[in-house]
Amino acid sequence: VDEFQCKGFNTNSFLRFFGGMNKGRPDEKDLKNAEEFAQKIKQQLRRNGVEN
Repeated sequence: VDEFQCKGFNTNSFLRFFGGMNKGRPDEKDLKNAEEFAQKIKQQLRRNGVEN
């Protein structure tokens, strides 16, 4: 179908000693992008005759 990705807060392994990586992620922009992506997929499925 398609794929979506965004950065996320990461405290794995040694990163926890430095406060992690990508702090504050996913943020509002990431969530808005995810919502837009989901709407796009939903529209594609409807066009192809797939319903809920």
